[in-house]
Amino acid sequence: MKVNSIRSIKSIMDVIAKIVIIITSTLMVILTAVVFFNVIARYFFDVPIAFTYELVELLFPWIIFLAVINVTLDNENIDIQFFMKLTPKPIQKIAAYVTKGVMLFFSIYITLSSLNLASSVQNHTMPLLKISKSWLYWSVSVSFIGVSVVILYQILLLIVGIDETEEGGRET
Repeated sequence: MKVNSIRSIKSIMDVIAKIVIIITSTLMVILTAVVFFNVIARYFFDVPIAFTYELVELLFPWIIFLAVINVTLDNENIDIQFFMKLTPKPIQKIAAYVTKGVMLFFSIYITLSSLNLASSVQNHTMPLLKISKSWLYWSVSVSFIGVSVVILYQILLLIVGIDETEEGGRET
């Protein structure tokens, strides 16, 4: 029963990871297309697209911070994995709990801070797009909520004894 529950959670995490990849890839295509067309319009037709800077300013954080979810899920944060491998084998499990605990603490702290920041700038709008600047900071909130869920999942795996803590961790 316990293994089946873990498998279903793993399936859900894999679906979420794929959705994040699709969203991030789509945003990257939009970002690239907008910048490309702005370069063409500016240098060949001398007509720059005015909202390009604001759109790039909005899309780039979403791309970066959404990608952090998959980096955490795949254990591709190199510094943390390097630290884990430096500890002696018997201490690695304790170090894994400590590392995940510290990561979870900071992830929750960043989430709460970004929520406060987003609510503080809620009434500030971008001049051309006329949308709230809070959308910039919502990317951090959404991302670190996702990272917190991933870390809780990884802690669950540690408790159950399933080891996915290797660098590049998820099985395919």
